[in-house]
Amino acid sequence: MGQEQKIGLFGGTFNPPHIGHLRAAQACVQRLGLDRLLLVPARLPPHKTLPADSATPRQRLFMAELMAEQIPRCQVSDIELDRQGPSYTCDTVEALAGRYPGANLWLILGTDMFLTFHQWRQPRRIAAHCRLAVVARTPDGRRELEAQAAFLARDIGARVDIIDCPVTVMSSTQVRGGLPQGTGEENLPAPVAQYIRQRGLYGAARPGQMDLPWLRERVRRCMTAKRFRHTLGVEETAARLARRYGEEEYQARVAALLHDVTKRLDLEEQLKLCRHYGIILDYGENAVPLLHADTAAAVAKDVFGVSEAVAQAIAFHTTGAPGMSRLDQIVYLADCIEPNRDYPGVEELRQACEHGLRQAMLYALRQTMAHVRQEGRTPNRRSQQALEDLQTEKVEEI
Repeated sequence: MGQEQKIGLFGGTFNPPHIGHLRAAQACVQRLGLDRLLLVPARLPPHKTLPADSATPRQRLFMAELMAEQIPRCQVSDIELDRQGPSYTCDTVEALAGRYPGANLWLILGTDMFLTFHQWRQPRRIAAHCRLAVVARTPDGRRELEAQAAFLARDIGARVDIIDCPVTVMSSTQVRGGLPQGTGEENLPAPVAQYIRQRGLYGAARPGQMDLPWLRERVRRCMTAKRFRHTLGVEETAARLARRYGEEEYQARVAALLHDVTKRLDLEEQLKLCRHYGIILDYGENAVPLLHADTAAAVAKDVFGVSEAVAQAIAFHTTGAPGMSRLDQIVYLADCIEPNRDYPGVEELRQACEHGLRQAMLYALRQTMAHVRQEGRTPNRRSQQALEDLQTEKVEEI
């Protein structure tokens, strides 16, 4: 990165991110002329213990991403979520300074954190890599911040910018406390409030089912246009097959919408999720292009709160597996035959889906493994096991 790039680092638990975070971030982007603002959710904050009703690390990351949509030039970093142990700012700042060589960095702090900054772990190390930016909420408060800035300059050589931003003083603890009683949403960015309702986080009332239009919009924002068209095709195909074969249509739609939710991620990011969720890589030599099935299942369960049945259908949608449920088979086949698919044999598979799930699964698995062998590769072990299971199945067609 070039010398001129200005990057702000805004860390916190974001449990949840609220209007105070949002307004402070917007003010810093504007007043400092930032080219990029990174929100950095902590996995395990060193200065406090997260309460029992806290959102999970990935849920907090997702809420930070929802807030980031309302902040110019803002992104979210998971650098602390993949790190074991407490999330020390000195480690994060040093790592990001290495990632963005030559950039001008600012560490953005709230008043309380700034006033105790000299007590943090290795504050000199932090100040060596970045300036500090602290948000002043009131004129009286600004005088206290100026005194602390002068002290930090003398004591550790810190360079400080004070950003005037009159915002309502609030904390995530206060916001969480009101949610079970149906209050406090006015202190949340609208997308964050909606997500908390959908997931029933912090004791907030949760609807009986996740709102499908809301879920489609969330999925759309994390996919390319082409991938989203495919996803909508899988959703409608899965819904039709569910109606035909007596499966719950809602679950089929949710599984279809989320089946590729992590496919955009590169190998390094996929492996991060595998470590985070304790996913054991048992695909064999063809693991790399298939990781998204298991990571999507884990994210769907953690971030979106889907059922075990839906998570399993997502996990099995690329390879199949022995003992597949009816929902598993519906999602697998919908992914194969949705209207945007065009490959040799797809019309025959579409016809097979009209005559029975088992017959269609046998056709799809045989076709896939023949294609893999033609390319000189070894068929996936899960797919082989799924085919063997279906071939020896004694029950009647489901």
